[in-house]
Amino acid sequence: MLRRFLVLVLIGGVMTFQASFAADEFSKTNPDIKKYEFARSYISALEYMKDIHDRWNKNAPKKLFPNQKLKMILATLNDLALDSSDLRIIKHYLIKYLTAPNMLMRQTSEIVVKAAALEIGLNDEEKELWQKWYDLNNAGQATRAKEIDFVKTQHFLELRRKEADKDIIQASVLMTKVLMSEKNENGKGHLLAITAQQRQKLLDKLDSFGSDTLDWGLKSGQNTLEGSIAVIREILEDSLWISIDEK
Repeated sequence: MLRRFLVLVLIGGVMTFQASFAADEFSKTNPDIKKYEFARSYISALEYMKDIHDRWNKNAPKKLFPNQKLKMILATLNDLALDSSDLRIIKHYLIKYLTAPNMLMRQTSEIVVKAAALEIGLNDEEKELWQKWYDLNNAGQATRAKEIDFVKTQHFLELRRKEADKDIIQASVLMTKVLMSEKNENGKGHLLAITAQQRQKLLDKLDSFGSDTLDWGLKSGQNTLEGSIAVIREILEDSLWISIDEK
């Protein structure tokens, strides 16, 4: 999850999610129950996604050990294990909302929990792949043909990771829908179901690890983490959206 630079292009269908609901249905699906707590949990989960992202982009094993193949492989195995630990924490933050009375909250949480579980499984597969590659290199049996097979398998795993990344973007968009209050007239309006103080606390939490991403909304060229932060930042920072205690 978030390990490579995923270019965001087609997620328009997610953005029209709210429009597909009648006003009364949106209120029933998205009642104003524990929305601040949910948003805080979601943003906390994003912080662990940031750790995964930095692990592979700022401190990647290939950068740390460019000319030491065996050390690079061992570092990769270690980072995959750390990724899985972070992913389990991400699941922990959101799994408690799978039985929430807010159905939209449930849907958002389910997407993240499933994506994290998929990533953990892919990490296990990739660890096995790298371990075999380590053994071959250590034994001096890493032929060109075996290297080609190794790279092909890696590519296949990466394609599956990108599907999980797309799911995280969808979940981040849906999380912003959760923040919309059921009190918006006719299902339309710009009222948030959090207070001004809660809103600032969420922004402070987001800034604590996402201050490098100041964009609003999804744009081509963002990676998954940047897109998620930008989507959430837009609804929290835009003065068009009114906190519930400022109505």
